[in-house]
Amino acid sequence: MSNLSFQKEIRTILVDDEDIALHRFKHVLEAYPFIKIIAEAKDGKSAVELINALKPDLVFLDIQMPEYTGFEVLNHLEKIPVIVFVSAYEEYAIRAFEKNSLDYLLKPVEEDRLAITIDRILQKEANESDTLLKIRQLLLEVETKKTISTLTVKTGNKINLIHVPDICYFEAREKYVFIHTKEKEHLIDYSLGFLAERLPDEFIRVHRSYLLNTRHIKEMHKYFKGSYIFIMNDIQETKIKAANSYSGAIKQQLLIP
Repeated sequence: MSNLSFQKEIRTILVDDEDIALHRFKHVLEAYPFIKIIAEAKDGKSAVELINALKPDLVFLDIQMPEYTGFEVLNHLEKIPVIVFVSAYEEYAIRAFEKNSLDYLLKPVEEDRLAITIDRILQKEANESDTLLKIRQLLLEVETKKTISTLTVKTGNKINLIHVPDICYFEAREKYVFIHTKEKEHLIDYSLGFLAERLPDEFIRVHRSYLLNTRHIKEMHKYFKGSYIFIMNDIQETKIKAANSYSGAIKQQLLIP
């Protein structure tokens, strides 16, 4: 772990495989002009290359990513900067501290909680405080999340409720996320990482840009290098190609031999 003596600015790299999560996190970090973002990475391998090349003071590091997980990234670094793990999954908290991270943030990152992290960064000392105490404090701060049953969609001044079982799939497109039902698409204000943690078990992540409802998969076909193509049961019979990096999780969740 590095022993930083922070100057006026903190050279920082952001690592997250979701564009919308990166965009929102950069927005909340705007309140801290001394956090200078020098690079962004969207997968573990790129993160390793950037961190080793640029040697930042601080890295906000996602955990579930293509290529390497956030934990695996640390194993490939020449010098480990101050690490703050950022994830939609609270169960990684204890392992995060086993990796000597300074803090652990849950997505979506709230401004009040980020302020605590920034304060910890600024007040960091060479001697680490008691790790178990940190874990207990963080787990007490974690709000228990319930499974989502409906999502709200705004149309002008009107708010509609979309029932989760009616959703065929979610799609991240540029900086936005869309719900796709059988006939329509709707813009929503949540990241795929946030949704993946809170949706029922029948939803499966097959790509950094897609979350599918397995009950709305009409067909699936084997594809190149062990990947798959899914055909949904919406009106367009949308074809969605899974990313190779998700093949193992797909086989496990769908019980594919």
